[in-house]
Amino acid sequence: MADELAEESTQTRQLARDRVFDSVRTAIMEGRIAPDTRLTERELCEAFGISRTVVREVARRLEAEKLVSVIPHSGLRVARLTRKHVHEIYEIRTELEAITVRSFLACATDEDIAAAQDFGRRLLEAGSNGDKVGMAETMSKFLRFMTDVADNQIAAEMLDQLRSRVNMLRIYAMDEPGQLETGMEGVRAIIAGITARDIAAAERATRIYVRRSADAVLRHMDRDE
Repeated sequence: MADELAEESTQTRQLARDRVFDSVRTAIMEGRIAPDTRLTERELCEAFGISRTVVREVARRLEAEKLVSVIPHSGLRVARLTRKHVHEIYEIRTELEAITVRSFLACATDEDIAAAQDFGRRLLEAGSNGDKVGMAETMSKFLRFMTDVADNQIAAEMLDQLRSRVNMLRIYAMDEPGQLETGMEGVRAIIAGITARDIAAAERATRIYVRRSADAVLRHMDRDE
């Protein structure tokens, strides 16, 4: 009986931790919690009805994704990305995503191509609905799918390390007028290259897509300064 209660308590804490992590992470990525905002342990405990232990577990996960810095025995502060960070992230992202598309097409089966087309449809549907978070997270899943097909573990690990910051920047980019439509145009070009099994075209479309996203993020930062 005691073991069952302990297991139930652990599961309840895990569910609470996941719920709070998802809520805070999404709010940061969407910009509803601004950079440099300080969130105290007490505020988070009261807002979500959770213990300090759960808050600290959530803080560690957010810190691991580079979304916050932890203030010992106090709370956390939302990270601010500088222009230097943006340039570095996008330089790395451009090469990683180009490598991912190229290595995927080098070994993709017809079923893999069909799955890529389905990802394209889901991306366009999210874009048409104005679902910026959905579009960003679907693109992350699409990239993970391609690295899995290509069995490119190193690229997958590097993309995972950047995922939250890249998704946050994707959402910033889509806040810019016309960028959501530009992003959808880029998705169509990437999927067209993949469908044709044209490695050069798919890689070129990927580089253009990422470069336009970077330009939009920098415009967003200029506007907010």
